[in-house]
Amino acid sequence: MDSNLRSPERVARRPLGRVGGGLALMLVVGAFTAAPTLFLLLGAFEVSSQGESIRFGLDNWRSIFTDASVARAVGYSFLMALRAPIGLTIAFVISWMLVRIEIPGRRFIEYGLWFAFFLPTLPLTVGWILLLDPNYGLLNALIQDIGLASGPIFSAYSVGSIMWVHLSLTVIPINVILLTPALAQMDAAFDEAATMSGAGRLRTLTRITLPLLAPAIFTCFILGLIKALEAFEVEQVLGTPAKINVFATKIYDFVHWDPPRLGEAMALSALLLAILLVITLIYRLVLKGGEGHATISGKTSRLRAATRPRWAWAATTAIALYMAVAVVVPVIVLTLGTFTRLFGFFFMKNTWTTKHWVAIFEDDRFAGAFANSFIVSGATALIGVIVYSMLAWVLARGPLWGRQTLNLLTWLPWAVPGILLGLSMLVLILHIPGLSLLHSSVAALILVLLVKETPLGVQMLKTAIQQIARELEEAARMSGASFATIFRRIVLPLIAPMLGSVFLLSFVASFRDISATILLAGPNSQTMALMMIELGEEGRFESMAVVGVILSFVVFAMTVLIRALQERTGLKRQ
Repeated sequence: MDSNLRSPERVARRPLGRVGGGLALMLVVGAFTAAPTLFLLLGAFEVSSQGESIRFGLDNWRSIFTDASVARAVGYSFLMALRAPIGLTIAFVISWMLVRIEIPGRRFIEYGLWFAFFLPTLPLTVGWILLLDPNYGLLNALIQDIGLASGPIFSAYSVGSIMWVHLSLTVIPINVILLTPALAQMDAAFDEAATMSGAGRLRTLTRITLPLLAPAIFTCFILGLIKALEAFEVEQVLGTPAKINVFATKIYDFVHWDPPRLGEAMALSALLLAILLVITLIYRLVLKGGEGHATISGKTSRLRAATRPRWAWAATTAIALYMAVAVVVPVIVLTLGTFTRLFGFFFMKNTWTTKHWVAIFEDDRFAGAFANSFIVSGATALIGVIVYSMLAWVLARGPLWGRQTLNLLTWLPWAVPGILLGLSMLVLILHIPGLSLLHSSVAALILVLLVKETPLGVQMLKTAIQQIARELEEAARMSGASFATIFRRIVLPLIAPMLGSVFLLSFVASFRDISATILLAGPNSQTMALMMIELGEEGRFESMAVVGVILSFVVFAMTVLIRALQERTGLKRQ
């Protein structure tokens, strides 16, 4: 009997199998992504709890809607979110030049942008304070010393400074990191066909490149908008002195109120969740169900960059200048600050000392935090790329029922600010018998970080899979290949550049995370990022900067190592 023929009984069972498999997968994913969100939503309506009696109502919602400070925080949040389209536009131009134009120093620029994104944000924010503080900032002091102004003209504590720190350290670098593989996988024959038809670079860009890459570009925009709306660390450090609050900092204030106003914190988080769900719905409607354009086919593709134009050196100079101002200068100032006796004062008598470095290496907490950082980050990245790639394939190609719901479940973790995601996970760990063993352990940190990074990993790998023409998988299936063989021999090699990017992004995001892990870590599971926060709370800013510099150098080494492995193993565009 022909193996391609199926009995009526088997055909009848297939819909049931798809529904059952879809429900099972939704239950598993939902247990990790939806449970914290449901806890948050219930808490938003909980008014009081005495013993076993719980009363629900709308008091928390009335409180946040009648609070003028909450309205200001919402306004500032959307103002700050403008960095998403601004950064995406700049990043696309840079990515296009890196892939399609032979600009000089391309590899140096790529390394520099990866390094910029992976730098720990908190210490670099302190570096910008050293430069732009109105009272002792080096840049303000220099301008006054040379007579260009009689007082400070810059302020680290402003909307402009917050926007600049995010654009330079996160928004532009991450968009370049995510867009470059998508551009690199696009066959240059599309551009060449347009050129042969008489189209110039601009028309080719607007009529060919942008439409083909619309799923990846719009996904980057949505991810950037979501991250902008729930940003915390930079706004907390630079916004608090100027009374600039956003969603996350206002939630943090509610949580740390004495006594804590958890109901209002969860109501404000639920409002943020509703906004992000609307954004996600718009994302789904714009992309018409999420189906992208295939830019990798079964035919031979040419992925090499085009010839170098005359303005290539000018482009390289502009990008290098941006990187010098955005990254090099604050890193140098921060590093110098670790050697000062009093942090921020570079010109006092007997300024320089190494005692802060000695104190860190003699601190018993440092060795454990250093090891925990690698364990947590490595496990999160390794487990993550395996789980995320399988979920991405199901969303992009899978025959299971309920893909739209599953896609929504993978987005949910970004709807919960990190501090409340950690709080929700802590409550679940304490109340579920099997999970209670994870309390204050490294495994708890890995679990919450896997959940937190799910949206980025799944959505970017899904976009990469959508760029692969279905004919490749169909040809393998017609040849008798199983799903495991197709996934291992065809899908994974073709999305390898994005896999490498997701691994490195997950590794470093976990390496420097603070908000999601701060409530889950115990004395024996503290990471270097959490140690920085503890040192800052102790008033040891010089020591905090030392740990930040060490983090930066570790991140730089990991970036160079993984990028080198990508090149040697063919996981990167040639």
